[in-house]
Amino acid sequence: MKMDFHCHTTASDGALSPHQLIDLACQHEVKCLAITDHDTTAGYEAVMKYAQQNGVQLISGVEISCEWLGSTIHIVGLDFDESAPILQTGLEKIRTLRWQRAHNILAKLQAHPTIHCINLEEKLMEEVGDGVVGRGHFAQLLIQEGVVKETGQAFDRYLKKGRAGYVKSEWPPLVEVVQWIRQAGGVAVIAHPKVYKFTSRKLNRLINDFKLAGGQAIEVVNQPRHSSDITGMADRANAHGLHASLGSDFHRPEHTWRGLGWLAPMPDRVQPVWALFKTSIKEMEKQR
Repeated sequence: MKMDFHCHTTASDGALSPHQLIDLACQHEVKCLAITDHDTTAGYEAVMKYAQQNGVQLISGVEISCEWLGSTIHIVGLDFDESAPILQTGLEKIRTLRWQRAHNILAKLQAHPTIHCINLEEKLMEEVGDGVVGRGHFAQLLIQEGVVKETGQAFDRYLKKGRAGYVKSEWPPLVEVVQWIRQAGGVAVIAHPKVYKFTSRKLNRLINDFKLAGGQAIEVVNQPRHSSDITGMADRANAHGLHASLGSDFHRPEHTWRGLGWLAPMPDRVQPVWALFKTSIKEMEKQR
């Protein structure tokens, strides 16, 4: 059975609407899915019935931005009560912080001598729509305006730390975010741990602090083929007594290296994250 517990829709910075994502899940035979948009549950809430009608078991999900020792960390929340006030109040706070950052990025880009874009703010609003604004929207905007050719170039030249359009994020602390998820009855997961490019020692420190805060799992599988990264992360999960999650971090169909549900099998020796879910997913255990 195919599963994917990390993906995005137009409710944040994905290219597909929530309904289109469910259609893609059906096309790719993904039977269990968590829509984990950045700092919002709107995408999940929009297709709860539609997923059920199409035979996709939908797990509540969200990807929350937080701060740990000066670094931005993303924590995925799974299988929580989406109506929990503590969680929704926290997410609303972060969305406000995102727009504050976006306006600062806009000002920097508009002042840059090599960027000659008309009505940049208006175009950003159109790009974001009803979604949650993120740097990915700025990357798409720079592509559309012909400033860069692809997403990586947008970040490397303008949006990442040290570049002209970079603005430091002000996120809530990791401990607070983990508690939002836990108090909403959910499972907290460290998203894409390799993305942070920490030393082994620093990553172990993050995992330890995360577990002390109440965190329960770490993304072990986020690649289509088995690799040493998967083996190493499975070992870390076991060493720290954490469960293992899996997710593609799918955003856009044109990102062919990151297809929805295109994931290597979960290693047998780990405890899968779905063992913590309140929702019954016994069929998953049978088909591992």
